[in-house]
Amino acid sequence: MELLISLFVILFLVGAISFLKPSKKMKALSQVRMSAAKEGFKIGSTNELRNKFKNWSPQVAIYQIKNTSDHKNLHYLRIDNRLKLYEPISFKYEKQFQIVEEKISQLPSSVLEIIFYQSNIAIVWNEMLGIKELLKIKEAVLKI
Repeated sequence: MELLISLFVILFLVGAISFLKPSKKMKALSQVRMSAAKEGFKIGSTNELRNKFKNWSPQVAIYQIKNTSDHKNLHYLRIDNRLKLYEPISFKYEKQFQIVEEKISQLPSSVLEIIFYQSNIAIVWNEMLGIKELLKIKEAVLKI
């Protein structure tokens, strides 16, 4: 009987310790997030920000970077494998629209949605694609 109880306690301790060990997926995500923070990205969001995105789901992440462009209050949404202007629609009638549209079309296909705010740019993308994809996104966003 003592042997059975001892075996049960040992199995419980081994299970608890193995549960605390991070998985391969969590290790990869932590490396991507650490690299992203070094590149100037802020990771995470508030409920208010999540509600503004139409393509947000728990499988994707919202990364934010400082907005150094002249563009404010633009929202692009991936529809039919293209990023299209969601709001404000009135921007389509401005002179800069074609230039911005051309630069937005050069964003990697991993960008599901992008919103330009006064101080930052929020991007929805699948962070499991890795740091190389994030660096492509950063380079393309900074050209806008």
